[in-house]
Amino acid sequence: MRLISAAIALALTTTAAHAEKCKLSPKQVVSEFMDEFYIQKKVRPAFEKWVDPGYIQHNPYAATGRDAAIAFLEPFVANNPTQKTTIHRIIADGNIVAVHSHGWNETGDAAAKRGFAVVDIFRVEGCKVMEHWDVLSPVPETSANTNTMF
Repeated sequence: MRLISAAIALALTTTAAHAEKCKLSPKQVVSEFMDEFYIQKKVRPAFEKWVDPGYIQHNPYAATGRDAAIAFLEPFVANNPTQKTTIHRIIADGNIVAVHSHGWNETGDAAAKRGFAVVDIFRVEGCKVMEHWDVLSPVPETSANTNTMF
């Protein structure tokens, strides 16, 4: 019984110590991550600093895990130097953070230049991104209204 109590106390102490280390809100964590990854294009440093190794990926076209994300994204970013992103808003509700952005390629056909409206959704624990969902919608050539997607 004492061994179980000691293990529980150690686990609680470790969890409390880890939680105390993070002075950033989930919105601040995601803001820093998105800037380093999307804007500065520092894939590996961004993921190693801000994403948990056990990162859960919900995009059906991408493997789960931090190392899998790095392995996929480093070559993509290197091979697409004219890919740009503008972050339009970051919205947080507790540890869930949504990022609304516009991604496009400065070269390529007209559709590539119009790009996509993107919403990335993250679950954050401490100072680490733990989970990710995303939805993309192509920016059309014409719109039924005068509003933008951003």
